[in-house]
Amino acid sequence: GSKGPPEDVSAVTWNMAAINNNPFEYWITNDDPNYGKLMEDVSEFINNPGDNDVPVSSVFTPAMFEELCTAMTAAGFTGVYEVRTRWETEYKDRKIITEFIKDGTLGKKRLASMPDR
Repeated sequence: GSKGPPEDVSAVTWNMAAINNNPFEYWITNDDPNYGKLMEDVSEFINNPGDNDVPVSSVFTPAMFEELCTAMTAAGFTGVYEVRTRWETEYKDRKIITEFIKDGTLGKKRLASMPDR
């Protein structure tokens, strides 16, 4: 038989493009040791992704990209073909941390950026 959806979903967001140069801009004081560990682990991952520095397309999957293109087309966006071309030739195969998040050129365009851009 098939399994149903999980009962709980956990998610975390991280503001990588904050206005100022403080990489821990939203690292608040919190007595929960799990919060501190999470923040330290995220920082360590960004600095040393190792084998987890996977291609962007393994996180933002081809199916997700197709869904995005469909939604952009339905909304009447122009340039969807150009977006697809750039995705295929420039972005999908990049390593997600070292070649995408840490790419200063992308940060200058405000597509994605490290806090210290």
